Amino acid sequence: MGLSKKTLKFINKKCTRSLEGMTVLITGANSGVGYKTAEILIYLGARVIMACRSLEKASSAREKLLAEYPDADIRVMRLDIADFSSIDSFANELPDVDAFINNAGVFHRPGEKTKDGFEMVMGTNYMGVYYLGEKVLPKLERCGHDVVYINTISIIHKVAKVRYDRFFSEKGSYARSKLCLARYTEYLAKMYEGTNIRVFMSHPGITITQIASHIFGKWYVLAKMMPFNSTEKSSLSAPFILTNDLPRGSVAGPSKLFGGWGYPKINKKCKRALRDIDGLIEFTKGAVNKVNSGREETVKAK
Repeated sequence: MGLSKKTLKFINKKCTRSLEGMTVLITGANSGVGYKTAEILIYLGARVIMACRSLEKASSAREKLLAEYPDADIRVMRLDIADFSSIDSFANELPDVDAFINNAGVFHRPGEKTKDGFEMVMGTNYMGVYYLGEKVLPKLERCGHDVVYINTISIIHKVAKVRYDRFFSEKGSYARSKLCLARYTEYLAKMYEGTNIRVFMSHPGITITQIASHIFGKWYVLAKMMPFNSTEKSSLSAPFILTNDLPRGSVAGPSKLFGGWGYPKINKKCKRALRDIDGLIEFTKGAVNKVNSGREETVKAK
């Protein structure tokens, strides 16, 4: 189908820098916002790596993109951010990239756990992205050129709360995972200040996707009639970051009504994302160390 006329108009006006020669890796790029982000970046001239849990789905998405953009340079890699061992393997094979976009995530997975025993939503959207960042960022810092690192949060992080005694509770896990990710990204922005790593946050606003069906429930049909973002419009935040000289640590997201919808611009940071960052990192390191100790014991037992 290609990109809409409205999207192309925005790109031509606000994303004027070509990405020719850049290699951009996107997690969860086989569908939804990740897929459309990949398409926009290909249109802008980038080489794209689609890092996905299912190589079959990623390969199918790649073929679909190549049918529309036959000269595109697209490759696929396997990455399951709900599995620390998959992250380890992926990090060991990470090629040289100019930008790394963490897009993959899950929303509604009651009763499910990650391979490492975390509640699925928190374990994927935050713990997995945290562990991935700790594995790949030191390698990217040594690559000898600038790298843009983008974590995808959600507008719903603005209403979340973090309690460590209920950290892995299913209730409110999606909003909480995105608030934790926002705090972690703020931590990274400060940690890598003055280095070749330029850290940002992006968010899609309110997008009418299958995730929205869980949020709106029986009102989903009515929600589709509201002026919320299409998947394509919500996919412009990361390309907007990559094609503009934004201040390090910026949040890019939709421009209208508290960041709910519209084309991207720099958003004001939520105060909740700036609180208790050190406490969160300390708690997270403890949880990761516990998992890794268990993995080491399992290896020794074998």
